[in-house]
Amino acid sequence: MNDVQNITKGQLGRMEAAFLAKAGVHPTFTLAFARQTLGHTKDDPTPQFLERLQSKGWIRRIRRGRFAVVPLSSGEDRSPQLHEFVVAMELVSPAVIAYWSALNHHGMTEQLPRTVFVATDHPVRRQPGDLLGVTYKIVSLKPDKFFGVTKDWIYETPFNVTDREKTIIDGLDLPQYVGGVSEIAKALIDSWKALDEKKMRKYAAKIGNSAVGKRLGFIMETLGLGDVKALRTVIPRAPGFSSLDPTMPKHGKYNRRWGLLINAEIQP
Repeated sequence: MNDVQNITKGQLGRMEAAFLAKAGVHPTFTLAFARQTLGHTKDDPTPQFLERLQSKGWIRRIRRGRFAVVPLSSGEDRSPQLHEFVVAMELVSPAVIAYWSALNHHGMTEQLPRTVFVATDHPVRRQPGDLLGVTYKIVSLKPDKFFGVTKDWIYETPFNVTDREKTIIDGLDLPQYVGGVSEIAKALIDSWKALDEKKMRKYAAKIGNSAVGKRLGFIMETLGLGDVKALRTVIPRAPGFSSLDPTMPKHGKYNRRWGLLINAEIQP
């Protein structure tokens, strides 16, 4: 028992130990779960009980009303051994791993983003920022842009992530969250055989941003990929010029065929 005390810096009572044994089988747990497990009513000491466990180093608060158990094997930093995607699923509902994080997850970029990007279908007032040593960014989308979601697993824990095609389209919609249009061009070159071109055309038309289809068409044509003619028949083409990469300065040549200001270099 002395070894346990030295590691945790907080001795456990019998009720605390029994509670941790039940809570520890879940990736995270809620205040309601704790209340039910302890047999308390709403007017109860459950918040104080959890606060005491946190002060002893046995649990960590992820967000309001959501906690994770800190295992003995976590070491001196006393952090829950949770994958950042599992934590992301607890930050907002619905939640989906998206943008640069999804690009990396699908193996479509060699870049390792320092931020975990999470998309949801409603406004979020407060960003989580840094949490358990990881920076999170929640991107609020209109409900009609929230599609192309698939489920994946980390060990036995599920999480949501945009599929390959939606990840590409999202990156063309909001390039600032994928490191710029050049990252999407690289992803298209490296992953073209793994992409469903028909699905990608459908998504480009559905996303509701005419600049997405323009950017996709120009990149495909420049790189010699796919059926550009089929893409042009389905995407909306609003009048005027959009920037190929809105993260870059607005300097370059105008391409009338695609209605784009070519302010970034796309290399085969």
